[in-house]
Amino acid sequence: MIQPSGGLAKTLAAITMLAMANTALPCTRVLWNSGNGHVIVGRTQDWTEKANSAFRVYPRGIERTGAVAANPHKWTSKYGSLALSAYDMGTHEGVNEKGLSAHALYLAVEAAFGERDPKIEAIGIMQWVQYFLDNYATVAEAVEAQKSFAFQIEPLILPNGFPTLVHVSISDKSGDSAVIEYIGGKAQIYHDKRFTVMTNEPTYDKQIENLKQYRTFGGDKSLPGERTPTDRFVRAAYYANGLPQPANQGEGAAYVFSVIRNVSVPFGSPDQEKPNIASTIFRTVQDLTGSRYYFESTYAPNVVWIDMTKLDFSQGKPEMELKVEKQIFSLNGDVTERIEEAKPFVFGMNKR
Repeated sequence: MIQPSGGLAKTLAAITMLAMANTALPCTRVLWNSGNGHVIVGRTQDWTEKANSAFRVYPRGIERTGAVAANPHKWTSKYGSLALSAYDMGTHEGVNEKGLSAHALYLAVEAAFGERDPKIEAIGIMQWVQYFLDNYATVAEAVEAQKSFAFQIEPLILPNGFPTLVHVSISDKSGDSAVIEYIGGKAQIYHDKRFTVMTNEPTYDKQIENLKQYRTFGGDKSLPGERTPTDRFVRAAYYANGLPQPANQGEGAAYVFSVIRNVSVPFGSPDQEKPNIASTIFRTVQDLTGSRYYFESTYAPNVVWIDMTKLDFSQGKPEMELKVEKQIFSLNGDVTERIEEAKPFVFGMNKR
C-alpha cells in the first residue's frame, strides 16, 4: 500500500479521525463470577448491519500466518477454540478449550496502533482475538505475552467502510479479567478481577473514574439511563453486581442475559445528535465453567447454544462452521450437531 506523505497524510488523518468520531459503534461486555463456581461472560454486538456472524470450530495445530501484506508473523495454534467470526474476515470473539475468552469491542476515537513498519512482523487486527485463543490458557499468560509482543497489529477497513479500531477484553474461568487498548501506538493493559465491564469510549481508565461517581461505587449520582458507552458501563456494572447466585448452569446464563439485555440498544429511535449509537444485532453469553456458548440474534426470538464438551479439538480434525446469523430462524436450543465441516478460514487483510 502506498502511504501518503507530508501535508496530505495529515489531512487524511484528520478526516479519518473526524469520520471515526461520527461513526464509533457501541458494544458492551460483562464478566460475572457468581461466587459459587459459575463464571460467565456476556456481550452485546451493536452494529449498523448484520455481519454474517458464524460459529467456527478451530482444532489444535493450525498453522497461522498474519493477515498482512508484508512480513507476517506466523504461529501454530496450541489450543482449539470456538469463535464467532464477522464478515467471513476474522474473529471478533470466542473461547478456547481451556476456558479463556476474548472479545473485541470498538474504540474508534482513541485507539491508535501506530504506523506500520514493514521491517517488523505483524498480524491483522481481526486475528488479535484469535491469537489469544490459539496460544494462552489464562488471562495472566495472555497479559504477560501482550507485554512483550514482538509484532505489530494492523487495522483494516471493513466492507461497510468502517475502520477496525478496537480494544480487547480477555477473561478466564477463574474469573480473572483484563482490558487491552492501544493508545498512541502502545498497549495499555488493565488487569484486575474487578474489571468486569467494558464498553467503548472513553479509554478504560476514564471509565473507571466515571464509575466512582455513582451510587454503589462510591459516589452519589443515581443510575444513568442513556445509550452512551459511559452510561451503559455504569448500568452493566450495577446490575451485574446485584445478581443472585444461580441454582444451575442455565439459570446463570439467564441472569447474564438479563444484564446485557438491559444495556442493549433497541431498533429504531435514532438520535441525530449521537450518530455513534447503533442498534444491538446480537447478544452472546459464554459459560466459561460450564463450557456452553449461547447466541441470541435480535432479529429472531430464539436463543441457541453450542455445548463445547461435545466438540473435538484434536489436531488434524477439520475446521467446522455454523452460519448462525443466516440460519437463525431454523435453529433453536442446542445446535452443536448442526455444525458442519468447512474450508480453512482465511482472515481478511487490507487490499494493496
